[in-house]
Amino acid sequence: MYDYIAIERTYGSGGHKIAEQLAKRLNYRLYDRGVVVETCKRLGLDYDVVSTMDEKNPVKTFFNAPGENITMEEKIYNTEVKIIQEAIAEPGCIFVGRCASELLKDKKCLKVFITASEEYRKERAKNVEKIEGSKVEEVMRKFDKKREKFFTTHSGAKWGSIEYFDLIIDSEAVSEEECVALLEAVAKA
Repeated sequence: MYDYIAIERTYGSGGHKIAEQLAKRLNYRLYDRGVVVETCKRLGLDYDVVSTMDEKNPVKTFFNAPGENITMEEKIYNTEVKIIQEAIAEPGCIFVGRCASELLKDKKCLKVFITASEEYRKERAKNVEKIEGSKVEEVMRKFDKKREKFFTTHSGAKWGSIEYFDLIIDSEAVSEEECVALLEAVAKA
């Protein structure tokens, strides 16, 4: 059985929902948006501030964290890394995003990439994420670009590549329930 599962996902593919259901089925702890909330607590920052800088590469500018020689993005990333490292002290975790697969590359970790066609993701973004129809493409592009750049920078691997991930799932081709069942079976193998 895998001790950890790290899931990367394209926007609108349902990766968070799949991870949430899988965590319940396996009785694993889920780390996704909770990492952002914990980062806010530790850094004393507002959720909106941290969420806009989450999974974002640091920009080398004069905007450093107050009193420090690192950018706020680096400070947020370093805090998230520490939270993930503390979480893995006890096996049974699922991580969504934040390049956790790279942090866990020497552990018994199932690395999963979840994606779907652009049309499917657009419909899901409108119906599930409640994104306004005229903004869907822009939102998808923004999130996917941000996630891809963050992943590539921190892993050195290509986002969504078959060389890096153990399993790539098209969430359009199989239902959400089937994705969860498949991941559960692989995790327990």
